[in-house]
Formats: sequence, C-alpha cells, structure tokens
Amino acid sequence: MIEFVKVRHQMLHGETLPKLFGLPESTLRSRPATGVNSIAWNIWHLLRIEDITLSRFVANVPQVHTTGSWQSNMGIAYGHMGTAMPYGDVEILSDTIDLAALRGYQQAVAAQSAQTLAGLDLGRLHHQWDAAHMRAVIAGEAVCIPAITEGVISYWGALNVGRFVLDYTQVHPQSHMGEVGVIAGLMGVSL
Repeated sequence: MIEFVKVRHQMLHGETLPKLFGLPESTLRSRPATGVNSIAWNIWHLLRIEDITLSRFVANVPQVHTTGSWQSNMGIAYGHMGTAMPYGDVEILSDTIDLAALRGYQQAVAAQSAQTLAGLDLGRLHHQWDAAHMRAVIAGEAVCIPAITEGVISYWGALNVGRFVLDYTQVHPQSHMGEVGVIAGLMGVSL
C-alpha cells in the first residue's frame, strides 16, 4: 500500500498540481457561481490539510506552514485549514492569495510529505494519538476555525496514522481534484 501512496502522492505534486498552476490566473481565482470555491482555494485547502495531518499526526514534526513565512508570503490573514470557512473569506483568499507563494508552499509541503512517507515506520500505522496531542495541535495551533474545533478533535482523534496517510494523501486530495474539475467545467475550461 505505501508504495501506491508514494506514487500517487508524487503524481499529485509532480503532475496534477503543476498543471493547475499553469492555468491563467483568472481561471485559478474565479468562482463561477455563488458559493463555489475557486481552484486556488481548493489547492490552498488541500495543501493545508496535507501539511497539518502529515506533519503533526504522521511524522509529529512542525508544519511547513509554521517553519516558513508562508502565511505572510501568500498574503493571507490566517493559518487554519479552511474547512467551514465563511464564503466572504473564500472570496478574499481567492482574489488575493499570492499564487507564486502558493506554488512555493506546494513544493515545500510536497517535499516534507515525501520525506515523511519515505521514512514511515509501517509498524506505526495503527498508532493513534492521545487526546492531549490532538487538542494541543488542533486547538493550540489553531488549525481550524473555532466553531469546528471540537468536531475536528473528535473526528481526527478516531484516526490512526495509516488513515491519516491514506485519507490525506489520496482520498481528500482526490475529492478536491473532482471539485476542481467541476469548477473548470463551469468555466468551460478543459483540464
């Protein structure tokens, strides 16, 4: 399984996301209907989730986001993951995020995640984090908006290392790639 995960992770970061970054800026930032996220927002969100989960719940190392000046470089006002983000904030992020910095963040997250996957101790796949670690990361590092903190603690607290790897290198990114495909289709853009 881990070899499959590594190959698919490399495809996401080595082929799929670079292809999206090659789209016109207006396409990346557009929201073709009210309540629809932009492609840029989807990229940012899936990177934040990968960074948080693989850094803090697989490798237990600092997030890429916190070890660099990514938040200020990208020109955004918050470091959370974007889940349940108010639509007005989605609009602001979509309109203002520095796309070159987002691409740099993508490359940095990809590198750290690849290193995590390469060094993964398969004997830890069934390991679950204790409630104190979950709360310290989720609440203490403000990785989500306050309204959903307890729900995220509960949901992520039930996952083991293997689920974090599978869900946040495969399942979650693919769901957002599906959303990106719909957004592109609404704009008449072929991916």
